[in-house]
Amino acid sequence: MPRHLHWSELTAGIIAAVVIGGLIVATLLFARVGALHGKKVTLYVVTDDVTGVLAGTEVWLAGKKVGLVKDVSFRPPSADTSERLLIKTEFLREALPNVRRDSYASVRPGGSLIGTAVVYIASGSATSPPLNDGDTVHARHRAVIAGLTEGIGTIAPEVSALASELKGLNTKLSRPAGTIGTYRARGLPQMTDVSERMSRISAKATRGSGTIGLATRTSLTARASHAMAAADSIRTLLSSNRGSIGRFRRDTTLATKAKGVLAELDTLRALVSNPVGTIADAHPDSTLTKQLDRMHTVLASLIKDIKSHPLRYINF
Repeated sequence: MPRHLHWSELTAGIIAAVVIGGLIVATLLFARVGALHGKKVTLYVVTDDVTGVLAGTEVWLAGKKVGLVKDVSFRPPSADTSERLLIKTEFLREALPNVRRDSYASVRPGGSLIGTAVVYIASGSATSPPLNDGDTVHARHRAVIAGLTEGIGTIAPEVSALASELKGLNTKLSRPAGTIGTYRARGLPQMTDVSERMSRISAKATRGSGTIGLATRTSLTARASHAMAAADSIRTLLSSNRGSIGRFRRDTTLATKAKGVLAELDTLRALVSNPVGTIADAHPDSTLTKQLDRMHTVLASLIKDIKSHPLRYINF
């Protein structure tokens, strides 16, 4: 048969439960969170505005919490309009000697510009007599900064919403779906057609016998040097880990710029192989012709490889 339990066997558990319950009640009654501990006195504050001040609002002395607001009430209509409101506070006695006759009070945000309102009391000078239990501290007019904090609190949600919209817009612009997104992600592929057309126009202009052709051909050596230097810059850029050299960058526009340099080399080779005017003594087997042919072959090979493996030539 099962053994019957007796109340005497539960004595230890009952005593432990009673002790724990007593400790909880004592904690709730005498160790309240946020309550003032120590002897207290009553201190009054008169002001013209108590926006944000309620029963339980903290009272600070030189930035330290030393009291709580017990009540807020109106004074008689005959009182000065700048002191029409009366704040009754519960103040720690040990902090009262630091409140002097020349101390003043103000209602301001605590901790930050948009913090909870507190009743702030400034410490007085040592030469001024201290206040006693039941005395009154006069408040100064609220500073302009208080109105500013109210405005910040009002517009803060709007600013947050605007920041979210801007973030979303930037995300959409970065997607390669629209015109702007495609440009940011892939560059301008249409520049290839423009470069080819400009190369044809340049070729026609330099081969003719008009003013433009003659003026262009007279600086053939300088143009050749410039074109070959640009081609060398592209080769150096592609053989290094640098992000840019001169006007060339390792990005999606590199192929387009390389094609432009290649078109210039084509034009120069055509001028050298069909000499007219002041360069009539240039022959296909000259040093300039060989250099242009060699650079053209190298650059054409690089462009072909860029087309086949574009990601290899882009720095992320």
